[in-house]
Amino acid sequence: MSTSIRYLRLYLHRPALANGAPGGREAIGYLSQYGDILRVSFDEAYIRNPQRPTLSLSYQGADEAATQQILGSVRDARLVRTDGRWPVYFQNLLPEGHNRERLARERGCSPDDEFELLAAAGHDLMGALEVEPVPAQDGIPDVVRHWHTTQGLDVLEPGFVEYPVEDAASLPGVVTKFSAVQDGRRYTMHRQGAAGSVILKLPTTTHPDLVANEYTGYQLCKALGLHCADARIITRAQADLPDTVPFNDILAVQRFDHLPGGARVHMEEFNQVLGYTPRQKYGKGIQQDWATMLRVLNRLSSQPVQDTREFLARMVAFILMGNTDAHLKNWALIYPDGRTPQLAPVYDPVCVAAFFDGVPEAQYAVNRAIDRTLRAFTWHDMQALLKSAGLLRVPRHLALLRDVVRLAQADWPQLLHTAPPAMQRTVLQRLQGGATALGL
Repeated sequence: MSTSIRYLRLYLHRPALANGAPGGREAIGYLSQYGDILRVSFDEAYIRNPQRPTLSLSYQGADEAATQQILGSVRDARLVRTDGRWPVYFQNLLPEGHNRERLARERGCSPDDEFELLAAAGHDLMGALEVEPVPAQDGIPDVVRHWHTTQGLDVLEPGFVEYPVEDAASLPGVVTKFSAVQDGRRYTMHRQGAAGSVILKLPTTTHPDLVANEYTGYQLCKALGLHCADARIITRAQADLPDTVPFNDILAVQRFDHLPGGARVHMEEFNQVLGYTPRQKYGKGIQQDWATMLRVLNRLSSQPVQDTREFLARMVAFILMGNTDAHLKNWALIYPDGRTPQLAPVYDPVCVAAFFDGVPEAQYAVNRAIDRTLRAFTWHDMQALLKSAGLLRVPRHLALLRDVVRLAQADWPQLLHTAPPAMQRTVLQRLQGGATALGL
């Protein structure tokens, strides 16, 4: 094993100031790699601060003493792994599929080198998080050296780490996407190292109608009064992309975690909250995971009534629209004040069920299984879910959700006139009660 150690400084950006200007950033710890050991070492000041900014609910204990014990632990798996991968919170910051391969090419590293991938995109990560190298001449930080030496590991010298690739970004997900900023009517990836405030999402050769599908999904959700990320369709000519793409339409989604002007709002996916790896994003089952997420919102949100109602309405909307990819990386929390969570806006509302026709059963196997579960979901199941989540006034919730179904049946058909034909057929069938148990 090499006797050098590489490390990154870990920062969280503070909430925007009253005038909307960025609030600056606060150093909270280090990330280090020694051989196959990847470790998070929090600063003592961060550990001992009961008013600390929240990195993740997964790092919070039942009380302040338990939280400090987690943050300062020697062996907790949330802080250290020995298989060459980051602890799961940080794994979920990394991209998947084509986006991961592109980031690896930009860095000149392997797609499996999670330390280098995170370092490459350190200035444009999800949420208010930022990482960057510490000058090697500063020596190994005491908090990093101390942990490794107490484990009997010889840490003799700091290793060199390059600064983040100037316009690299880490955007979780498998659909090809880019981080951009808006300059007038144009969207550019050339950000001079700043974080992007817009995500540009491309269709695929398999599904050239993906942009129209997702854009329609946003319109359907907005028609129900749901809180959505702002999305619009732009043309290829409006976007400065690094490669030539054979599609004219691109979906531009305004980020709710990176605001124009540079302010950051911290966020985390529910996959991070629950401590799941990216591969576990489909969770343990709809009933169990939805109930857990509702309990989190009901107990910890700064606006529990609003967020639990919004969450339930989204569930119904996704069932009716055939969104079978509303996995735990597509539900998130935001921290407007830096500490207390709220439900993040809707994002990635795609009618995946529209892609099932005409392809082998083995394709979309996971999504098809989820679709069967969603289509069989009854009002009795909904009542059981509400009780399992510990929500009060169950009849009131059910009445409000029946109103959501009525509103969708009344307003969605008109919005679907411009949807891709497969999506139009799929959603209309569900609205008419022939493909979902949530009819009236």
